[in-house]
Amino acid sequence: MATQQQTMASSDFNLEKLNTKDLSEHIASSVQIGGNIAIFGRRGTGKTEISKQEIKKADMHEVYINLSVMERVDLGGYPDIMGRAASPDEKRRRFVEFLLPQFYEPMIEGKKGVVVLLDEVDKADPSLWAPLLELTQFRSINGRKLTNLHANIMTGNLISEGGARPSLPLLDRAEKYLVEADATSWLEWAGKSGHIHPSITAYITDHPKDLFGAVDPEDRYADPSPRGWARASDILYKGEEKGWSPTLLNKKVCGCVGKDAGIKYSNYYEHYQQLLPLIEDVYQGKDVSSRYNVLEPTKKLVACMITCARLATQLDQADEANPPGSIKHVGKFLQKVSYENVLVAVRSQVQIDRIVKFNLDEHPDWQEVLSKINKSVDS
Repeated sequence: MATQQQTMASSDFNLEKLNTKDLSEHIASSVQIGGNIAIFGRRGTGKTEISKQEIKKADMHEVYINLSVMERVDLGGYPDIMGRAASPDEKRRRFVEFLLPQFYEPMIEGKKGVVVLLDEVDKADPSLWAPLLELTQFRSINGRKLTNLHANIMTGNLISEGGARPSLPLLDRAEKYLVEADATSWLEWAGKSGHIHPSITAYITDHPKDLFGAVDPEDRYADPSPRGWARASDILYKGEEKGWSPTLLNKKVCGCVGKDAGIKYSNYYEHYQQLLPLIEDVYQGKDVSSRYNVLEPTKKLVACMITCARLATQLDQADEANPPGSIKHVGKFLQKVSYENVLVAVRSQVQIDRIVKFNLDEHPDWQEVLSKINKSVDS
């Protein structure tokens, strides 16, 4: 039974390692120069999602191809034997052309540059290696030029997760990296996206190794992964809207990330439920310092996470001209919080972009709060 939590791959496969923040930069630069890039990593590390985001930022047309469900004709096209037989053109009778799948249309006739996202390259049938070589090296298929094909991104999982090493000649035609989603980068993304439940961000802050399960799960059917925690967050938010019981919700979390991590997390959700009245009072502008100070350390962190996560959501829904009044209330609350909890909660939930957008560094109730963060960084 695999019980030891491992956040890193057991082998680096002689690949340069990137965290998710660096991965975004490398994908963006490879797309910019029209290159090929291959990204490998554990399930749920954000390889596909980050790729899609960078394609969109580059204002390119995305063509997504799941290689795990394809055979050679699905990628290389079908011989057009019957369609040309009735042609009066003798030359057409003597030579067979290929009918290409529809996803090639924007690469040939579109008006925008195309980036092809070749997902699950580690699970591709070997019969696909030849057309993939032509696609990546010559930007063509069966000799037909793909004039709008600008760049290719390949993504795959590790061998321990059911994948296999792709063809070396294919890998030779691309930059190759191993992505590892560390807890710090993931929490930064979680705070920016607003998709992760604050009780989960508090749990991962305290238990960063539980972002992932074991590299080799052996006989385990469930283990934590970034995707599993994101799915659990989605269930928590929807379940709360529908009034599901905490018991049911905790079981659902276990179903997403496995029993071991789910049971440990359940304490954080229990704290979350208990702390909601306190958070409501913070947003009403009430002084909750006496109630906050008697909380145990874990509950204090969860309270700060919830408070800052809610503020981040409100800031995203507002504009600079009409900032929410909760800025003042949250600032007053955080002034009486330890710098450790302020540092974690503000950095992971509010983040620098929102601080700059709403000039929180100039807000009288936030100057002391941000001063705590600066002092802790300097020390």
